[in-house]
Amino acid sequence: MKAEPLTDLSFLSVVADGPDDYVIGNGETFVNVPGVAAAVVEALDGTRTAAEARALVLAESGLDVDVAEFVTGLGAAGLLDRPRRPPNLWDRIRPGHVAWLFSRPAHAVLAALTVCALAAAVARPGVLPSFSSLVWSDSLTFTVAFAAGSWLLVLVHELGHIAAARSLGVRAELSLGTRLQFLVVQTRITGIWGVPRRARYRAHLAGMRVDWFLACAGTCVLYAADLPVVRLVVVICLSQIAWQFLFFMRTDVYYAIANAGGNKNLMADAQAYLRARRTRTAPRGVRVYAWFLVAGRVLGLAFFALYTVPVTVAVCRRAVEELPGWQPVAALAVVGAGWALYLAVLGRRLLASTRSMARPSS
Repeated sequence: MKAEPLTDLSFLSVVADGPDDYVIGNGETFVNVPGVAAAVVEALDGTRTAAEARALVLAESGLDVDVAEFVTGLGAAGLLDRPRRPPNLWDRIRPGHVAWLFSRPAHAVLAALTVCALAAAVARPGVLPSFSSLVWSDSLTFTVAFAAGSWLLVLVHELGHIAAARSLGVRAELSLGTRLQFLVVQTRITGIWGVPRRARYRAHLAGMRVDWFLACAGTCVLYAADLPVVRLVVVICLSQIAWQFLFFMRTDVYYAIANAGGNKNLMADAQAYLRARRTRTAPRGVRVYAWFLVAGRVLGLAFFALYTVPVTVAVCRRAVEELPGWQPVAALAVVGAGWALYLAVLGRRLLASTRSMARPSS
């Protein structure tokens, strides 16, 4: 009689996420399971058969679990296959290379810089930047500089997420995406589900931390010397922080709120609640967020129609009127490239979504 093979699931991560709530995953795919399922995964460490793990779990928890069927279910969910992903640039960053950025001394430096920036703002309120204080804000040169500076600082923001993810040993992937009518740079850190819930805040909020650091440092510099470029950096960084609070989209603050509430799919659950129009079946947090989602998206689309489009048209009209010259050409190039990228990314996403819906289920 052939002996039952040993089952090894030790490559799966098991993270406690709440009362009788665990997240298990292979680094790419993660699922929520109750405590008894997590106990089964931990029992299948390569030293036991499915039958032996079943007996162990029964003895410890009093629950009889069909372990063989459970393992089959994990296979159907794609958890038994180790992710095969080609290495990327960010994989070269080891946790030890960037962990110091999130150490207590680093927190102390940021706190001291914050105090200095607040003191500078109180001592000289004029250091606080505004669009009207930018002497070149009514020119096409400002349009080009603001666009170029925004993209550069967005990349720096995302590098903060990458550093935080790598400090936790989580893989990071950089790409372009969309949030409603906005073209965004985004960092994919699916593996963050494999770290403790409290540690996830580091990765979710690291970009805003970088923005705040630059804004505070810039404010201190402006106290000593009024430099238009530094003022522009501070304006952009503060704008990026404010943008993250538009959490009717998947922003950094959205992920932090979802993590705080223990909601693994807050936006998807809210959308499902709105489609079903059920008033009592969804958790209260999902119901509240659902209506905030509706209001936010209505306001977001109104902003697009009443501000983004008119400003874009005004910039293009002015650029055409000021032709020839490098400023109007650069302004038209920046606006055209931004819209072309947005439409390309949006079209690719919609095409992928259509193909996914058209694919027959097995």
